[in-house]
Amino acid sequence: MKAVVIPNKVEEALRDPKWTDAIKVKMEALKENRVWDIVLLPKGKKPVECKWIFTIKHKADGTIYRCKARLVRKGYTQTYGVDYQQTYAL
Repeated sequence: MKAVVIPNKVEEALRDPKWTDAIKVKMEALKENRVWDIVLLPKGKKPVECKWIFTIKHKADGTIYRCKARLVRKGYTQTYGVDYQQTYAL
């Protein structure tokens, strides 16, 4: 069996159908669960960026179960009292 490489960047993931499918599955779940609302960014505010995290899920016997993608926000870019109460993400 060919080893699956975990991508570090979304550009790498988009070159592999396994990871592209994982991204599509996650985006569909986010849409179905209505995770976000599209709003205008308030004047003077910066959006919190997001990034993709990729992992491989294994079965108990060690074989690959699936490739998983998660979209996470870069909360470390926020400043308490300035943009900490509400999140505006790309």
